Amino acid sequence: MKTVAALFPSLNEAGRAYEKLQHMGIPRESISLIAGNDDKRHDEYLKAARKAITSTGEAAASGASLGGGVGIVAMLIALSIPGVGPIVALGPLLTVLAGLGIGAAAGGMIGALHNMGISREEAPLYEEAVRRGAVIVAAVVDEQFEEEAVAALKELGSRDVRDEADTWTHAGWSGPVHDPHPYVSDSTKRTRSI
Repeated sequence: MKTVAALFPSLNEAGRAYEKLQHMGIPRESISLIAGNDDKRHDEYLKAARKAITSTGEAAASGASLGGGVGIVAMLIALSIPGVGPIVALGPLLTVLAGLGIGAAAGGMIGALHNMGISREEAPLYEEAVRRGAVIVAAVVDEQFEEEAVAALKELGSRDVRDEADTWTHAGWSGPVHDPHPYVSDSTKRTRSI
């Protein structure tokens, strides 16, 4: 299994990537999406999620069919992660963050990203990207899907986290500030960043 991860500038674009990965045969239980929600920039999606859940419940109670579901919007959950701030997320990364007491465990979001398969070097960069407003789409895929998933995310306009970090550095960013031992070292983890 490999982790493929990429950045997108908006939830709309990340949502298209999420759906594309599902259409490729990657189970939704293997795909995570996480976005910073400073200044309540994604509250419209959370309102739509609440409405979609209500509508789904009403439709189910009346026996009506929604024919294909309500999309990823209904799955978005809001959390607050110490050091990152408010986020909206879905997928296994959300489950890990919520299970850790919403970031209270050692390593917080960086540890959760690493546990999902994102490398120790890149996890702080992804956390910074979320803090800066990017949306992460990450999927744990069988090796047979890795190249196809990478190509699909690139085709949809994904951004590479290391390229983003280079841009931040040129603008004066001095790098992530983090605990040098936030999680157990695991040299078997390998991320395929886009």
